[in-house]
Amino acid sequence: MISEKAFPLKPYAGFILVAPSLKVMYCPTTKVACSSIKMLLAKASGSYDQSRLDRLISPHMARSQTIHELGVSGLTKLIDMSAKQIEEILHSPEWLRVYATRDPLTRAYSAWENRIFSRAPGTPDKAIELCQDQFIDGRIDITASFALFATMISEQTNEFMEDHHFLPQSHIVHPDKFNYNMVARVEQPAEMQLLVDEVNRRAGTSLSLERHNVGFGIKLEQVCDQHTANRLQAVYQMDYESFKFETREFPATIAPLILSATETAMLRGFRGSIERLQAVSFTARSLTGFRFGWRQIYKSIVRKATFGKKYNDPQNLFW
Repeated sequence: MISEKAFPLKPYAGFILVAPSLKVMYCPTTKVACSSIKMLLAKASGSYDQSRLDRLISPHMARSQTIHELGVSGLTKLIDMSAKQIEEILHSPEWLRVYATRDPLTRAYSAWENRIFSRAPGTPDKAIELCQDQFIDGRIDITASFALFATMISEQTNEFMEDHHFLPQSHIVHPDKFNYNMVARVEQPAEMQLLVDEVNRRAGTSLSLERHNVGFGIKLEQVCDQHTANRLQAVYQMDYESFKFETREFPATIAPLILSATETAMLRGFRGSIERLQAVSFTARSLTGFRFGWRQIYKSIVRKATFGKKYNDPQNLFW
């Protein structure tokens, strides 16, 4: 792994990925089609390795989400490249340097639905504690629950920002620090297709952008009133400024979206499955043993020293 002295922008480059064979640099932003774009790049570059899926120890809610594991996607972190390679990647006209953006309110709802409402693995306990379900007659009121999230993230912002799903997009891609030459807005299918076409041109493939993590199919307009929108727009004000998003108008009040008793019970069962998944993952890691742990530390050190060329396997990914 390159040092900060050799690469001063390293503190801002932790998320950036590279597909060397395609000469594509991509900065993934959570809840901005990042699973779909990573899958596109992995398949186009021929680095996608499905054989490793069943050997992963880390918990995932769906098989498609394993694309976020480097050993599965085969993509490389920018900070694992050499200084000379990084210089070429960041400045050569032959390289595509791209990121995608998404309306901040839509992204905030998607993050809440995945991390808080669904209890996805890795969600900070404090964030869940602050955003308890709101009920009407024993049934979950989604509108009120989302409104509580908007209140909590606006009043106790730092409690959420350790989870990058809630980070502002501008704090991830840093458009003022990197020389990007393509931006694709998720809400603009034509722009997303331009990205797909460029990747296919470079790879000689005819891939399409797959949809992953589509959620429960609930629209933002079903759960967001103007008060909730105002709070979230204030939290993500820097994204509105950086990417020129337009603010949106919502009704002052809306009819609450309330789960049925059966749907509430099903959601609780779903959350219970996620808890068991995390417990199994934790046990699997614990049972690997002391000797395996030291071996993993050694492999991690060697991986960093060789800029990701050695020991880039799924057993090493959770370090």
